[in-house]
Amino acid sequence: MKVLSIDLDYIVDSKFEIYDDKLFNSNCFVRWENYFEFFPFSEEDLKINESNLIYCYSTFLKSIKNCDKVSFGYDHDSILYDIADSDNIDIINIDHHDDFFHGFYRTMSDDLDFTNRLEYRNLSEYNSVSEGNWGAWLNSKGKLNSFTWIGNHYSENKIRNEINQNYCKNYNNFEKEDYNFKDYNFDRIFVCLSPSYLPKNHWHYFSMFIIAYENFWGKNAVIHNQKYETYIRYKEYSEKIIKR
Repeated sequence: MKVLSIDLDYIVDSKFEIYDDKLFNSNCFVRWENYFEFFPFSEEDLKINESNLIYCYSTFLKSIKNCDKVSFGYDHDSILYDIADSDNIDIINIDHHDDFFHGFYRTMSDDLDFTNRLEYRNLSEYNSVSEGNWGAWLNSKGKLNSFTWIGNHYSENKIRNEINQNYCKNYNNFEKEDYNFKDYNFDRIFVCLSPSYLPKNHWHYFSMFIIAYENFWGKNAVIHNQKYETYIRYKEYSEKIIKR
């Protein structure tokens, strides 16, 4: 299965790393309210990279001509609603983050090898998946054939590339200038907003992708409004606690 995944946090400019992990909150309204209250930035200060937006939109338009199995979500782990039951998956992920490892345990240790091994164990044994490690979750379940991350040159996640390659042999990271699509034939396409990473004044671009799909195919878009992380966590609770 060949999958195109686009995360719109890819379109924010190089100031992204200034605010990426500051006052982060999974509730996007809390996140941005606090951010603009306690840091010397306004929404207008956080611009987009127009070249990246055009790249995402152009790639999307070329791809939906060949594929009507398109879905949308607010968080990136929602892609798993569509592909978790598939095998031999080839992912092309256009994203500011690698989404292979989340880096949950960075505050515990500076040893990336150790923290990633711990995160991978928890993915494998407890399905502790999130918007930041759904790639490694697929790999831990033996479902991933290849993972190609098209990211920004200023993404701090690039420091994990070598470690990621140790887990997924067909893992590669490119910048858009260095990557050539062989074709635009995909079995599934997914676009997510990531509203806790993309400032509020740019959320309308998400609607732009949805409108393009609906107008092209003449049907309503599928929009996943629940995190797969939550779904699988409570599924595990039901199976191991309620059904004991």
